[in-house]
Amino acid sequence: MTKSITGGTPRVGVIGVGAIGRIHIRAWGANGIVPVAFADANPEALAATVAEHGGTSFANGQDLIASGLVDLVSICTPPHFHRPLALAALDAGVGALCEKPLARTLEDASVIAEAVARTGGFLTVGFCHRFQPQIEALKQMVDSGDLGTVMQFRNRFAGHNPDVERTWFANPDIAGGGVLTDTSVHSIDLFRHLIGEPVRIQALTSTRETDLGPLLSVEDTATLILQTADGTIGTIESSWRTPVGEWTVTVFGTAGTAVVDYDDETLRVKRPGGDWETIDVPPGDRFTREFTNVLAAWRGDEQLRATVADGLAANRILDAAYRSRTDR
Repeated sequence: MTKSITGGTPRVGVIGVGAIGRIHIRAWGANGIVPVAFADANPEALAATVAEHGGTSFANGQDLIASGLVDLVSICTPPHFHRPLALAALDAGVGALCEKPLARTLEDASVIAEAVARTGGFLTVGFCHRFQPQIEALKQMVDSGDLGTVMQFRNRFAGHNPDVERTWFANPDIAGGGVLTDTSVHSIDLFRHLIGEPVRIQALTSTRETDLGPLLSVEDTATLILQTADGTIGTIESSWRTPVGEWTVTVFGTAGTAVVDYDDETLRVKRPGGDWETIDVPPGDRFTREFTNVLAAWRGDEQLRATVADGLAANRILDAAYRSRTDR
């Protein structure tokens, strides 16, 4: 069982100190916590992190978990390593904030979910977009019926990922997939969070040699179609090879359309016969807000807003999406 420290402050470790690991360190700090331990396979990155933040360093996450120094860990490694690290944490009674996707494969995600049930452990998944203030306001509009009956959902998270072919993101054995796994897993969670559970899933994917890069072993561009049992249709678009980026979430309802634009962090609404209106939404950093929820849940003050069940559901939809492809 995960140790109960209701009302206390967990000792935090961060496993993986790359780009997302540094975001985790910053978000913990924004919530008043300085991690006490760090692990990474890159000695230079690890040394630089400890020099900046202090704490104890470990060459691998398993040793950090087993050290007895931490109560809660951020798992910020590539997906291939999520299963062994999550299982080690759960078996050691250490809570975990596991970055998305929950695991590289549906099988691995299922094993993690079973371990949470078996141990009663504390584990959440890094679906940070649930905590974007404009998304929170959009969810209130959808749930209240302010947009009428929701007919369609459209989300595009796309841009240019330079030299992605040189990174683990393009290695299916480590990442599990390409842009669907890396980017659209967030979109899948947003669809489930805002609209509901899909019962129909269809994906089209491609990778092409262009002046921006070579063919990859995974998809660099994808469109995913989801539909709920009541008929609401979702279109999810993602790409690593479209330099004029777009980061938007749109919900189309019978009483209005609402758009979240991440470029300027706005929520705009247009109703039949009216003009576009910008909704006043207080600003906030989604990672800081996510970690605030994690800490409150750790202390027993509120429920986790992104659970292992959410992570498993996203992996299940990813698995169905890849199996649905007709352009293999």
